[in-house]
Amino acid sequence: MTQTTQAPQVNTSAATRLDLGGEWELTWSAGPDDVPEAVRTAAIPAQVPGEVHTALLAAGLLADPDVGWGELAQQWVGHSHWVYRRHVRWSPTPGARTDLVADGLDTIADVYVNGRRVGAARDQHLAYRWRVDEALVPGDNLVEVRFASAWDAAREHERAHGPLPSPYDEPYPHVRKAAANFGWDWGPHYVTAGIWRDIRLETYAGRIDHVRPLVRLDAGHAVAQVTAHVRVDAPDGSDVRVELTDPAGRRAGSAVGTVVGDEAAVVLRVDDPDLWWPVGLGGQPMYGLRVELEHIGVVLDSTAVRVGLRSVAVEETPDPLGTRWALVVNGRPVRVRGYNWIPDDTLASRATPERVAHRIDQAVAGNANLLRVWGGGHFATEEFLNACDERGVLVWHDFLFACAAYCEDDEMVELVTAEAEQAVARMSAHPSLVLWCGGNETVLGWRHWGWPDQMGVRGWGARYYLDVLPGVLARLDPTRPYVPNSPWSGSLDRDPAVDTHGLSHLWDAWNERDYVHYRYHDPAFVAEMGWCGPPAWTTLGRVVVGESPGPDSPQTRHHLRAIDGMHKLTRGLQPHVPTPRGDADWHFATQVVQARAVSAGVEWLRSRERCGGAVVWQLNDCWPVISWSAVDSEGIEKPLWHALRHSFAPRLVTIQPVNPGPTHDPTGDEGLVLVLVNDADASWSPDVLIRRVGLDGREHARAQVRAECPAGGLVRLAVDPEVALPADPRAELLVIDAEGVRTTWAYRPERELAAPSPERTVGVTVVDGALHVTVGAVTLLRDVCVSADRLAQPLGLEPSALAVDDALRTLLPGESQVFRITRRDGRAIPQDRAAALSTALLDESVRSFGEVTGSIGNSLRNKGTS
Repeated sequence: MTQTTQAPQVNTSAATRLDLGGEWELTWSAGPDDVPEAVRTAAIPAQVPGEVHTALLAAGLLADPDVGWGELAQQWVGHSHWVYRRHVRWSPTPGARTDLVADGLDTIADVYVNGRRVGAARDQHLAYRWRVDEALVPGDNLVEVRFASAWDAAREHERAHGPLPSPYDEPYPHVRKAAANFGWDWGPHYVTAGIWRDIRLETYAGRIDHVRPLVRLDAGHAVAQVTAHVRVDAPDGSDVRVELTDPAGRRAGSAVGTVVGDEAAVVLRVDDPDLWWPVGLGGQPMYGLRVELEHIGVVLDSTAVRVGLRSVAVEETPDPLGTRWALVVNGRPVRVRGYNWIPDDTLASRATPERVAHRIDQAVAGNANLLRVWGGGHFATEEFLNACDERGVLVWHDFLFACAAYCEDDEMVELVTAEAEQAVARMSAHPSLVLWCGGNETVLGWRHWGWPDQMGVRGWGARYYLDVLPGVLARLDPTRPYVPNSPWSGSLDRDPAVDTHGLSHLWDAWNERDYVHYRYHDPAFVAEMGWCGPPAWTTLGRVVVGESPGPDSPQTRHHLRAIDGMHKLTRGLQPHVPTPRGDADWHFATQVVQARAVSAGVEWLRSRERCGGAVVWQLNDCWPVISWSAVDSEGIEKPLWHALRHSFAPRLVTIQPVNPGPTHDPTGDEGLVLVLVNDADASWSPDVLIRRVGLDGREHARAQVRAECPAGGLVRLAVDPEVALPADPRAELLVIDAEGVRTTWAYRPERELAAPSPERTVGVTVVDGALHVTVGAVTLLRDVCVSADRLAQPLGLEPSALAVDDALRTLLPGESQVFRITRRDGRAIPQDRAAALSTALLDESVRSFGEVTGSIGNSLRNKGTS
């Protein structure tokens, strides 16, 4: 008798995905003694995606931890255990399986369906999938996610494996969770928990796990090859059909590939491709890639991604100082003007796609072309990367290691490998992603922070940076460059702190010196540099309860996390101004010094031939804090943002000393050079007017310069000594005007200048729905700013609702400047609202740098409102 074996039945319906987001029930299950009684007994509505913190805040069971001392009063949250519950209806599908898929659980969790444990999570950065059809029943089902304390888990790992050195007395390197949740020198200690990404039930007979479209261009960019690597979970004999459409939606090619094992690779050729370019160098066309998984003629699953066709490489060229380092896109070196990106909120679910897109728009409006996603946060979301794709913003992405030694035991290696595999696969379609980096300041820590003595023979993380991570990229995406760490000088044997090779971090100016010391460096590329300064007055004032924001306020100091931060802020002021006369003056002075410091450093670096770019620390904030950011946590641009919009301009005119350096001349008394920097894709011939003027406004000398600066080029022109060299450096200023943009050079710090007491006039009108604040200079006014946030309340608006078009303007006597203030939502300011702005409020809102040291007495001459 012959026995036959039947082929297994395969369901012929398409995969379905049931979103489990929305309202869950949250309960406390264990924790420290100081947990409030109301929390211990409550059934709390909790939105998913979200965090325990956001649920407690919404339920009124937690005071805003950003305000006052609230951060210290919420630490029980991170030391507690929590349970999320919800009911879901389910019906079985014959021949199909059902998985519970969690894109992000934060961090230590066990998952139950109808009381049966179906899986566990041990890594905030991983997506998890568990088969659950055997635990589900037709009809009503209970899903539970039981969270333990990530902080406790980290301490347990520390006890088992030994301490790992880090900058803070927190166990963050012992758990795969965002390091920033444990407190940083710009962020609070909020140890979060929760279902922080999407969660769903998937039912399928076959499914597409991911699509990795890898792009290669031929040498002349006449042909692009798109290889779609499609990872699937599918029956034997399945095929993958891939169709490519061009940016206009027309079909550009299609092909079918057979699944071998769990993957099919389908190659498509594109002739005369429409290339994707960084912002300012061309357009950002996107091709569409649709993928279908088929089995015996039935489509089991489908998905679609967008692809940009471009090449990217790192150019490392020896030079007399060492090795230059530059990004190259489509064969063209791209000088980087960038910001570091931190989590936009410590409670990640509050960083909505709209808010993130607005931050990226602020980077672009400020003339940046790159964002570096720092390794102490999270992997970038699809919304972040889509926004960067559409705007031409380059993305440098760290793997998630920051400033600490990391355990290399088998469990951690497995988790890190899985993280990298998922992240690389998910992000591979995005043309904006141009560089992977192994981590932040871990090799630097090994070389300079005494780790070898603390670690002994234990692994400290080098295995990840030199083996695990490059191995993942070699398997899954060899089309993008990788650098093992930042800073990095080319090998473990070379000191990462030197400027001669690779990536540098410049922190000596902020930590030890005045900002003129930026000019003592000539690095190949700068991945971090920055200067601390406060957020908008209203942003800081909201969280400093019952105190005036200032250096003597305990709550202000609580919202400053920089090591020795208040001392360094004070030291930064000392060369420039005497002790400010009050809190408002201190606030404005520290904001302006932050702007001047970073702007001076960036313009110096952009004036150097060998420097491939500067990435400023940092674009954004995660809470109301005195930090290095250009945009505060309310989305209000600091003076720093306005300064960098000028210093990051694709076409820049800057003045630099001929012989800077510790043994030379930081002041310009030995001569000055005019530098034209042209990062645009066309040549540039600006008319430049250079004037040496007295601080009383009288002109002493002038020169008209016109020079040709090629596309992507840099031109240095010595300034005629008759114009450049002052007769009295304490009483003169160099003023450079080019194409409507003004740059100034002071020969001495502000406190040494013999400037007259500032006098000004102010007028306010409403024109075409915008508030026009006209500032007239009776005397020289340096770095005039209008704080739009301070003008919002009389207009019935939130402080962040208004934006000002310009800041830090220098006006000579007799000149005036109109500052245009608009609503961010595009709505008009009513014509009659200018009358609500009192003279006293305008006096507080309109400031120039010289005002912080002395009374301006009757200098505000209000010309009335209309």
